[in-house]
Amino acid sequence: MSRLVFTVVSENPQQLKNYLRDSCGVSAGLIRKLKNQKGIAVNGKFARTVDMVKNGDIITLEQTDNSEIEPNPLLQVPIIFENEDLVVFNKPSGMPVHPSIRHRTDTLGNFFAARYGKLAFRPVNRLDKDTSGLCLVAKNSHSANILQGTAHKIYYAAVQGITEPQGTIDAPIARENESIIIRCVREDGKRAVTHYKKIREGNGFSLLEIDLETGRTHQIRVHFSHFGYPLAGDDLYGGSLEKITRQALHCGKMSFKLPMTNEEITVEAPIPQDIEELFTRKGNIMEKIASFQVDHTKFGVGMYISRIDGDIITYDVRMVKPNGGTYISNPSLHTIEHLFATYARNSQYSDSIIYVGPMGCRTGFYLLTRDNMTGEQAISLVKSAYAFIAEFDGVIPGLSEIECGNYLEHDLDSAKKDVLPLLERLENYTEEMLNYEYHF
Repeated sequence: MSRLVFTVVSENPQQLKNYLRDSCGVSAGLIRKLKNQKGIAVNGKFARTVDMVKNGDIITLEQTDNSEIEPNPLLQVPIIFENEDLVVFNKPSGMPVHPSIRHRTDTLGNFFAARYGKLAFRPVNRLDKDTSGLCLVAKNSHSANILQGTAHKIYYAAVQGITEPQGTIDAPIARENESIIIRCVREDGKRAVTHYKKIREGNGFSLLEIDLETGRTHQIRVHFSHFGYPLAGDDLYGGSLEKITRQALHCGKMSFKLPMTNEEITVEAPIPQDIEELFTRKGNIMEKIASFQVDHTKFGVGMYISRIDGDIITYDVRMVKPNGGTYISNPSLHTIEHLFATYARNSQYSDSIIYVGPMGCRTGFYLLTRDNMTGEQAISLVKSAYAFIAEFDGVIPGLSEIECGNYLEHDLDSAKKDVLPLLERLENYTEEMLNYEYHF
């Protein structure tokens, strides 16, 4: 059962039905339904719609809902905002809004039924099953009537390719011949206008903020596919499933006025991880490759990401080209590793560094960091550590059998000379060059 309460503000007495319709925005249909249910009271007493109301009277509307959706208490959906009239959910991808033949118990409607008992499920906006984000649901028919068509929504989409910084797509959309689902751009379609602004790019994708002037079925997906930028994961309209297995579309911002107070509010839902990872994740090879899976002779002096395991990034810091002839001597290499580790663990990045140690061959050493340290910061660390070594003129830490075990061979003079060409090599090194694919 849902309840609405209004306080009459009127200089002159009015018929109850007229005040509800003209001053409160209650639809004629709802007034008739409440009349038949005897759900209208004035000052706590049953009232007829033809009765007169005056300033200060309290009108109470109580509607008996009848939800026919099966509740599923096992579902979990985040709630972004809620009051007595409405609730805004952050719907996950893969969850339909309404139950259907194929989805009887795994929908937003089933979660709503479990949480709100007999309240009827009244979604004000609807999202495709695989589209994530904000979904506004009214808790009573009056709120549903007031809110319908008034919410302003902002979407975020990851499209394949690098778009212009901003733009507008004005192209009519029609139903594809002989399909009840697929839409297309066609001259005889209904006008559709999409405004967009690029907010990020990377890994061959553009992240767009999208404001719809019209609201056609599949409008965002159809428009960007038609102009050569299909949504990542949208195989219905030409997108690739390689990096994400659903269309990379998210309703991330919504503005509307509260039905009873007319106060305008804005709610937001963060871009989900699977879309974010399209821009933060290293390329597919970077996730799978290990240093022993590549031809080392292709890579010379520098540094490369050789493996990513969860949040741990392994860098091969190369000081000579494998099989390239001249090697750094063991004492020099050990000194460089030793001083590098000392510098790194006392640097501003110390909390992000997991390990500095030998590769098992005289070509360089491994640097393992957490992924909260960017590639650009890793390059900066290596350069500044090499500069520290080149100018070092003190006692090397750990030169005792207790601290250093059997590894007592050091050659500071050679180490200071050997890091100079490494510094030169890294002078113009870019984050892009950390990727093995860059050198293929």
